[in-house]
Amino acid sequence: MSIRVHEERPVSVATSDGVWQGNTVSLNGILKQILVKSATSSTMLDFSLTSDQNDVIYNRTDVTGIINEENELPLHGVYTMKISGATRNEDFTILLSVREI
Repeated sequence: MSIRVHEERPVSVATSDGVWQGNTVSLNGILKQILVKSATSSTMLDFSLTSDQNDVIYNRTDVTGIINEENELPLHGVYTMKISGATRNEDFTILLSVREI
């Protein structure tokens, strides 16, 4: 069994009306870290990660500026990343670190 850490390149996205949504590539492993950072440190946001079976596996609300959390979430398939409730329309950086199995 081969195990390696896979960090997708950070993705830069921009919200419109406080919302952005996009899909990951197909992932198979353990989500080790989630990083979501707004361009302005005072921006409030919600962030969720939803499976292709419509199960919300990660959800944070009313976050100010940055989410930088270590996790141990099993992943298999394509996931929808969603920023919502952003108090500004601006750029965000998203990075998911996955230990592939």
